[in-house]
Formats: sequence, C-alpha cells, structure tokens
Amino acid sequence: MANQVHGPEGMIFANKYRIVKLIGSGGMANVYLGIDMNTGANVAIKILKPEFSSDDEFIRRFDAEAKSVASLNHANIVKVYGVGHEGNFRYIVQEYIEGITVKDLINQNGHLDWKNAVPIVIQIGLALDYAHQNGIVHRDIKPQNILISRDRVAKITDFGIARAASSTTITMTGVQMGSVHYFSPEQARGGNVGPQSDIYSLGVSLFEMVTGRLPFDGDSNVAIAVKHLQETPPVPSSLMQGIPKGLDSIIAKCMQKSPERRYQTMRQLVTELDSLLVDPNGVYGVITNAPEKPASSDTNISFRQDPEYEKISEIEKSAESRRISRFRDNVLLALIIVVIVGVLIGIGILVIRAVGNATNIEQNTDYEIENYVGLKADEVTKKLDAAGVNYTVEYQDTDAYEPGIIIAQSIREGVIVSTTNKLSNLVLTISSVGESIILQDYSDANYKDAYTSLKKLGLEPVLRPEPSDKVEPGLVIRTEPEANTQLLRGESVIIIYAIEPKSSIVPDVVGNTVAEAVKKLEEASLNYTVEGSSEVLALDAKKQYVIITNPVAGTSVARKSSVKLYVGTKEDYQNGGTPTPTPPQAVVDIVVKGSGTASGAGVYELNTQVTLTATPATGCKFEYWVDSLGNIVSYSVNFTFVVKESTVYTVVFSDLPTNTPAPTDTPTPPPPTPTPTPIPDNPNPNPGGGGNQNPPDPNQGGGNQNPGQGGNNGNNG
Repeated sequence: MANQVHGPEGMIFANKYRIVKLIGSGGMANVYLGIDMNTGANVAIKILKPEFSSDDEFIRRFDAEAKSVASLNHANIVKVYGVGHEGNFRYIVQEYIEGITVKDLINQNGHLDWKNAVPIVIQIGLALDYAHQNGIVHRDIKPQNILISRDRVAKITDFGIARAASSTTITMTGVQMGSVHYFSPEQARGGNVGPQSDIYSLGVSLFEMVTGRLPFDGDSNVAIAVKHLQETPPVPSSLMQGIPKGLDSIIAKCMQKSPERRYQTMRQLVTELDSLLVDPNGVYGVITNAPEKPASSDTNISFRQDPEYEKISEIEKSAESRRISRFRDNVLLALIIVVIVGVLIGIGILVIRAVGNATNIEQNTDYEIENYVGLKADEVTKKLDAAGVNYTVEYQDTDAYEPGIIIAQSIREGVIVSTTNKLSNLVLTISSVGESIILQDYSDANYKDAYTSLKKLGLEPVLRPEPSDKVEPGLVIRTEPEANTQLLRGESVIIIYAIEPKSSIVPDVVGNTVAEAVKKLEEASLNYTVEGSSEVLALDAKKQYVIITNPVAGTSVARKSSVKLYVGTKEDYQNGGTPTPTPPQAVVDIVVKGSGTASGAGVYELNTQVTLTATPATGCKFEYWVDSLGNIVSYSVNFTFVVKESTVYTVVFSDLPTNTPAPTDTPTPPPPTPTPTPIPDNPNPNPGGGGNQNPPDPNQGGGNQNPGQGGNNGNNG
C-alpha cells in the first residue's frame, strides 16, 4: 500500500533507471523523467496508475502490447526501450523528447496554418504506415500524442493502448482508454479496429490543427460518440479562411463513417497530402462509390436508425463500477492513514513545495502576448529579445503612422506562447517611409541578440570583437554607425562587442608594500614572484617594499603571466635601493600580412615614442595593426606608441573588390596651332612706339587692349 501512496521519485528500476521527477500525467499512466545510469542519458518512464496495476487482464495486455511496440524502429515514433515492473509499479521506458505537443501548439496559436499542419501529418502518416505494416494499430491518435521536437521532427508517442492488428475485437473497457473526440465510429460502437481507424483519428487531428476546433463535441462521452456515428463533420474551410478545397476533401475522406470509403492505407493519404503541398488547386480526396459494408450480424448497428445507445453507455457503467470498487479500498486505506497522518502531512507539504517550485520554473518559459499596436518598434523588440520570444519583422509603407510604429501583430493579445518553442512566431508589421530605419541603441545587449535583431530589421550586421576590461565579454560596446542614425535597409552595421583581453598592463607598484602590490597585480589578472635578500624575504609582506619590477610598469604582457617584484626594506626604497639594471634599448619589428609595406621598425631606447606607418599596395587596402598577443591595437595607418620592451607588430592588408572600369571617352584632338603673324622686314626701331615687344595674338585686335587703337601698336600712324 505504501508504494501506491508515495511516488517513485528516487527509486531505481531494472538496476539501471533512476526516477527523477514527475513530468506529465495521462488517463492510464504518469510519466516521469528518468536517467540511464549507464549512459547518463535522459529517458521517459511511463508508470501505470494504481487502478490499472491491479487488473491482471489489463497488465497482461499492457505487457504484451508494450513489447510489440518496442520492436518498432522509426524516426517518427518515440522509441520504447523496455517494459517491466518494480514492486507494484508497472512501467515502460521510452525515449525522452524535449519539445511540445501539437495540442499545446494549437492552444498557443489558436490554430496552425495548413502549410505547417500538413507536413506534420505527413510525418505521422509515414510512422503509422510503418506500424501498420508491422501489424500494430495505434488506436489513440490525437494531437496530445504527437510531439514536435526542438529540431521540428514530429514523433508519435503513447502506444499504450495499441495492440496487434491480428488480435480480437476491442472490448468496451478498451474504448474507455482512448479519447472519444478522436474515435472512429467502429471504436465508438466497439467494432473491429484496423488501420482505417488510425486514418479516421488522424483526419480528426488534422481538422483540429487547421481550424482550432474539434469536429464533434458534446456534454458527455456518449453524446460525442453518437455524433461520430451519425453526424457529418463541418467543412474546415467554412470555419477558417485560406484552407484549400483539396484539403477539405482529404479530411472528409479520412472521416468517412465506413472504413471502406476512407483511404485504404496510410501511404495513400501521405501521397495525396504530399501532392497537395505541390499543387493546392488539384483534385484530391475522391471517394469511390463502393457500397457501405453491412453491419455485422452480432451488433446490427445502423448508423442512422439504431446507434446502440445502450452498448455505448456501457463505457460509463464500467467506469462507475470501478469508482465504487476504489471507494471500498479507500475506506480501508483511510483507517491506516489516520495512524500515520502526521508523517503524511509533513511529506505532503514537502511534495507540494517541490511541485510548486517545479511549476514556477516551467512557467518562467511562458510569455503572454500583449497589444503592441501603436508602440515604438525598438522598445517592443528589446522587450521581446529580453524575454526570448521568437518573432519576425515586416515593414509596410504608410503615411498614417510615424516610421517605426507597430501597426499590426500576428498573435492576438492575451495568448500564452512558450519561449522555448521556435514554432510559435510573432510577426510584427512596422510602419516605414521608403526604406529608412532608425538604428536603436544596442549597448550592453548580447551581441548575438543584436545580430539577430538587425537581421530582422533588414540590415546587414558585421561582428567585430574588441578587448575590454570595462564591458562584460559578449556584450555590445557600441555600433558603427552609432545609435539613432537613420539607415536604409540593406546597409551594414558594425557590432563591436567585448571579449576578454589577452593582455594586461603591468601596474605601477614601485614603493608599495608587497601586500599592496599583490592586490593590484591580481586585479590586473597577473601572477607574481618576489625576489630579495633572505633577511628581507623573512619580513612580513607589509614590511617588504617594491623597489623595481620586471617588466616595468606600463608594459603590455600576456594575462596570467608573472611579474618579478624586487623587494627591500622601506629604507632601501627611500635610499634608491639596488635595482637590477634594465636593458637600455628595445627592438621593434614589423610583420606584413597582405600586399603593402610598413616603416618604423628598428632599435629604440626605452620610453621612446615610435610611430609605425602602413602603406597598402595598389589594389589593396589597410585593415589594422595587431600586437604580439593577437590583439587589434589600431585601425589607423599611423600607429603611435611608447616603447617599453622588444616587441613585434603585424600590419594586415586586404584586396580591394574588383570593379568594372568605366568606359574611357575618346579624347578630343586639340585645335590647330595658329600661324604666327610674320615680323616686318624693317620694324620700327623706336621701342616706345609699340606696347608689346612680342608677336601679337591673332585672336586679339592688337597688342594693346584699348579698342580705340590700331591693329598693331608697333606701327602707329
């Protein structure tokens, strides 16, 4: 009795599987997260509820059917690793899938677009076709039993009430195990169940996916079962716009009352769905005029005139009988519980707290969609990015709103979506004028989130790391261009984000005690060693004073490298100490990557200011300077620094993109050179007679600009 009252958490089944926690519950079983102690892999362990564990006939069927399902091996079927029992616990060990059920997807989105729903049903159809070929009928196909993994693979789970197709007719107790909303008419009346029963249930599931509602509903299981037997389901496109007529016909054929009028194999259904995706306007779901198969003589069921209400009501009578039996058992159990009620109350409080904590953790992945229409897009996208909500952005040119305002959203206000589910996508329509976008401020945002956000805005982000001690690695330092700049879609934005520096600057600790120096070195991510006379090293660290360091203060060194501290007494420091002489000169060398040259290398005295200059070759461009530790130190062709030690800098060039040369215009020939005016044989010797000693310009009237004079100022009359 104790094993039935308390959960199995912490127990080990089959000397291999350790039960961790409860992760789900169904009509027949509870599902627990388990760990395979041999491999460390997560598994799902389905444990029958106590009311079924005491039914010998049910246990026999459960074991036989679980073992038959374990033989199935298909990419779209949740794997069954084994079946067994531990004490009073009957269990199945299954593959653990991190994902979401199709039912949850429907609840989150209202319905699924038919172009998303059909590929899911195709995957499930292929899996069921494989099971049918191996003699297994699922008998409980519904959105709750279809999982979508994180990589968007659909998988069938819960073959718990499946049985070999060659077995005998289903019992009324068996009917109770499934879900009446998805039952085929033959299941509802307790008739023979075959592959066509799964086709009917898959048709009901597809109906619910694309419309967001069930084809039949009612106040009781019996009322719903009767509707499956008698009523015609509504046409999906009448409930949801955009559904092609071909899909209406496919669903209608799946949900025919007679199995002979449905698809005869799951493969036929998959083939038509696949064709529908290629040509939505084609003709599908054609129902042959084969006569309805007469009802078997032992049931005499007429779909319209005699729906067998009494036989269907046996479902609820069977349930009532079990409830009465459980009540008697509970009375006896209550007498025992009274004795140990104190202990149980304590355990109950612990369990409630544990379940409450687990519930709170899972609720943190849910997000309630708000009304974003009329709000600024950059504020909303920042909020969605922080919450991890999957969204995309579309732009619409309009004069009714200012640019950057949300004018429509695809998921209505109040809908709960899971932030871990990538299939739930919120589409935001943003007003724009032409192609302009205002760049928002991404400072201190995760660079990956900034990259994704800019991509969604239609910009081309470029990542550039930059060492920083002030900004946490992975966060954005700034963008180029800066925030609030107006850009056109398609333009590039450089995201400069922080990385942990590869180098540190040696701090100035001369004159500090060793205790003070060590604190500064640790803050700079540097190690240290202490050297000095044995008498000084024997003193307390607070009485040892740093006289000199190697390397000296201001030197760039690799992080976690060691700095030597030469120490003495306070008097030694005040008297100048006896420092170890440092090299008077340092070598600066340059390595060139790409096509170009660089100048400035050589031997310099310490603390000298040096400028290195990069010159790219024709057809190339300068990129940046890199120090010996791989850090980018300058994006300028002229890099100036103070020499502290011998070092090597690398200059990086890259090729310019090749452009098609513009056509060269044909040069216009120069005008002919004018023939100079001949000089007379007897020029006037009087130099004052002419204003110009050179031959006159043939384009002018004379050597003088005064129009009142003759054509040649050298021959005045």
